[in-house]
Amino acid sequence: MRLRVECLAMGLGLCLAGGHPGNAGAASSNAPASPAPANAAPIGTYLTRDEIRAAATKLRADPNLGGEKTLRTLRWNEVHREQPTPPGWLTRLFDFLAQSTSLLLWIVGAVCAAIAVVWVIRVLRQRAPVAAVEERPVASVQGLDIRPESLPENIGAAALALLEAGREREALSLLYRGALSRAVHRYGIAILASATEGEALRAVNARLDPPRAAYFAELVAVWQRAVYAGELVSAKPIDRLCRGFTASLEGSAP
Repeated sequence: MRLRVECLAMGLGLCLAGGHPGNAGAASSNAPASPAPANAAPIGTYLTRDEIRAAATKLRADPNLGGEKTLRTLRWNEVHREQPTPPGWLTRLFDFLAQSTSLLLWIVGAVCAAIAVVWVIRVLRQRAPVAAVEERPVASVQGLDIRPESLPENIGAAALALLEAGREREALSLLYRGALSRAVHRYGIAILASATEGEALRAVNARLDPPRAAYFAELVAVWQRAVYAGELVSAKPIDRLCRGFTASLEGSAP
């Protein structure tokens, strides 16, 4: 607004001065002469800067021209801040990790491969047959003599006699030896000499029919409770095992 007022004042001054001398002569030839005011500038002369500023000051004071206006605008004030420098140890750590990425990948891969191998071995051990086929049947399992000639003819009746005499532990031992002997020498089940009760049970379940396998499983459970857990097993389950031995394990191979 201040610039517009000054330009207007300069234009007004030029008009008052008559413009260029050539233009002043042309105007005087085409229009009748009029008496010049007392305070007017001589024709053919230019206004000085002080006179122009004085005229602009009068124009700014004129209320019809609107006066001065102040305009406020928003603009971004960009401030350049220095980025914080990370500590040296952190920089060295990232450099080390960048250089060791391939090595870390190899280590992680090796650990995963080792875990996978261990898992596969465990799965194969659980699913693989416990006993390998041997040329000759074993004579003992875990130190227990399972040769047919070392056992009585009627194993069930002999075990029942031991039970009635109050010798429950010996009755169970005779039943377990007899069951292993029948499984190896009568039904041809391959059981290793070092086989545990669980391994022998899995071998029996893989070959015998469900009724015979169920009898063997019940006998193993009672045997483990009495021998390993040290429980005092009542005579009733042992009596049932003694009376069921002949029907379950003395028959021909299924």
